[in-house]
Amino acid sequence: MKKTNDWVRSWFGERGYPFSQKSKLKFKIINNWIFIHNSLDEYDEVELFDLNNMYCEVYDGWKTKDFSWAKNNLLKLIPKKTNEEIENE
Repeated sequence: MKKTNDWVRSWFGERGYPFSQKSKLKFKIINNWIFIHNSLDEYDEVELFDLNNMYCEVYDGWKTKDFSWAKNNLLKLIPKKTNEEIENE
């Protein structure tokens, strides 16, 4: 299922992190990870969140200047499985 702008706004809003309707969101989802940039973000960062997490916690962030949205770059930024995750499979 393709995730829409409305779905993304809903996901963040349900976790206590609503976006202003004036915000322009740019995002890409790969597996259970979302890279997102909020045009009104005071830090002007692309942030990474785990969509499988019930909390809205930033996993990592990068300055938007020179950030590449190319899939190959995003794949390099997604964390590898931790030992704990591997043991729990």
